Amino acid sequence: MRHTHNLLYFLLAFGLTLSCKPSNAVIEKTQMVSSDITKTSLKEKTIMAVFAHPDDELYIAPLMSKYAREGAIVQLVTVTDGRYGTGQTNLSPGDELTALRNIELNCAAEKIGIAPPIWMGYHDQLKLKEGFFGHVPYIQEIMKKMDSLVSEINPDVIITWGPDGGSNHMDHRIVGASITQVFLSKNRDKPTSLFYVGTPTSHIDNQETKLLRGVDDTYLTTIVSYSEEDLENSINAMYCYKTQFSIENMKKREEHWREGDRKVFLRPLLKAPSVSQDLFLER
Repeated sequence: MRHTHNLLYFLLAFGLTLSCKPSNAVIEKTQMVSSDITKTSLKEKTIMAVFAHPDDELYIAPLMSKYAREGAIVQLVTVTDGRYGTGQTNLSPGDELTALRNIELNCAAEKIGIAPPIWMGYHDQLKLKEGFFGHVPYIQEIMKKMDSLVSEINPDVIITWGPDGGSNHMDHRIVGASITQVFLSKNRDKPTSLFYVGTPTSHIDNQETKLLRGVDDTYLTTIVSYSEEDLENSINAMYCYKTQFSIENMKKREEHWREGDRKVFLRPLLKAPSVSQDLFLER
């Protein structure tokens, strides 16, 4: 796609420079053609974003806005009901808070410009408090449901948390590991790629934080830039989460976002091109 776009622009620009300076009308027409080509190429593509809690998706909100705007189907899957995320409310963990968080999630998805999210509705903290015999059957049930969703959605791309979980949150890490296992468990008919979103260590000053949740820049080899429109959509989505963030906190996050480099960093899970019988032989 990028090569087609560049070639089209080069041919138009080269031809026009031989005669006269291109008019604004010509430039606008070229941009419209480029946009139409992009949307045509992406309209059959599907991104499945799998995260633990309502508001986790904010980490890649600009990316989701970008691809939805360009014509792809973007399907967010939220695994837990967020019942323990009391945040800025006086509510006790439970159904009333869960209902509010569901409303906020749908508000955010609308602001981002993506399809209505799939709310799996499993208990926050994934029954870890119940120990092995409570948690393991529960997460196995979730993985089976995830597998059904992957078959139903049939994505070209899956995006989730990596081993760092963004903040080391156990739900983030378990959800990321679970969808990874679902992905690895079979070779599906449709080629699908898995990406982990990450924070480059170059963006983190504190050495301990680099260790706990940073990813060295050399691993984050997929870097997606986004537009002003995508930024605004993401900021508007953040303001949906009144149960989670104070106004002061949201304003700080907005300022940080606006001062950023407008890029989302991801690490692809790669499959070796050939089988090797030696750990130390280069593939």
